[in-house]
Amino acid sequence: MGSIVGFIIELAVVVLLAFTVTYCIILDRRLQRLRSDEKAMRQTVVDLGLATERAERAIDGLRQTLSEGDRTLGERLRAAESASADLGETIKSGDDVLNRINRIVSSAKRAVTEAENRVQIETPANVSETLAAAEAFAQRARRRILDAA
Repeated sequence: MGSIVGFIIELAVVVLLAFTVTYCIILDRRLQRLRSDEKAMRQTVVDLGLATERAERAIDGLRQTLSEGDRTLGERLRAAESASADLGETIKSGDDVLNRINRIVSSAKRAVTEAENRVQIETPANVSETLAAAEAFAQRARRRILDAA
């Protein structure tokens, strides 16, 4: 009976050793996979770092482009405001010139009418034609200024 108990104990030790060896083999495989996953993870971290650096450079480039665009837009806006002010002054000057021409034409018409009334003679054709031409010129000038505005 003593030998049977010894045999059972040895058999149990053999089974436990076989179980331990099997478990060690399984653990070794898992550790190998973990190590290979660690390498992949390290590569992923390195790739992520490189992508982050590229993104930062791209953002810096965009900031510079935005700053340059803002500066250019500001310059163009100032130039447009200046051109608008100049155009406003030109239109005002053109209106003043047209008003003076209209006063001259009106004065000339009154002078011709008064001269006709005083002298009781018929106005020469060339004076009437000159007045008509002056009125047509004033109207064309007014249209050009309005079209330019």
